[in-house]
Amino acid sequence: MGQYFWIAIPAELFFQYCGETMEKHQAHAYIEKINRRSGKRSYLKYSKENPSAFLKSFSSADYQEFFLSTYPFSDQENSVDSSVFYDSPVAEYTIAGSGGYETDRTREIIHLRQIMKQADKSAKAFFAALQRNLKKIPDLRDTLNSGNKNYFYLPTSKSIIPQNAHSRLITVPWEEHCLSKDLVYQQQ
Repeated sequence: MGQYFWIAIPAELFFQYCGETMEKHQAHAYIEKINRRSGKRSYLKYSKENPSAFLKSFSSADYQEFFLSTYPFSDQENSVDSSVFYDSPVAEYTIAGSGGYETDRTREIIHLRQIMKQADKSAKAFFAALQRNLKKIPDLRDTLNSGNKNYFYLPTSKSIIPQNAHSRLITVPWEEHCLSKDLVYQQQ
């Protein structure tokens, strides 16, 4: 069975705490954006030296999801092909992430999952270390009221909403959809 992890924190803080673990495990982060008009996918690689462009992508209308990968790409990493993270052998080294959008009213849960049930040992070690590191964030709490899953969150006055399912059937913004349907996690 694949591994999952849910955490409701600002994307900026998430990547701040991921940075050291990513460096130690030689992992890289990529954001996938899909142009709504052309359907063309593009990827932006996270850079510790200049994270602002990467983090701004979380609020873009074209933001789809992000990936954390220990796959040893060549020097051409910035020109990643479409859907490469779901294809073998890259999928065995990759963790898919969704969510992370935040406004003045809401914070979206970040959902992480190993793509392959039989992941590469470097991806497993990275994912385990990442979870341990994220659980050490000061003031982090667990168990939002949402069932039997283990959710972690930083307390906030904002409503915590589920990660975006990217459904094309939803015609209003995801935040409005969640608030109107009362799809809000309750902080304990």
